[in-house]
Amino acid sequence: MYICICNAVSESDVHSCVQAGACTTRQVKNACGWKPGCGSCTRRLSEVFGQAMAASANASSDTSAA
Repeated sequence: MYICICNAVSESDVHSCVQAGACTTRQVKNACGWKPGCGSCTRRLSEVFGQAMAASANASSDTSAA
């Protein structure tokens, strides 16, 4: 699903950025080449970024526990 239609950024793009080490939404925007557009995606980006960070943290704790 697209998070930002103006920049053609999808949920999987955000998850990939987090897996690659992005720790802030600004880093995700920079990695995706995000340019200012209509702004309607800002809240959705924050939600998906939070989900990606949580998933990354869970994956890290599962790996270190093994």
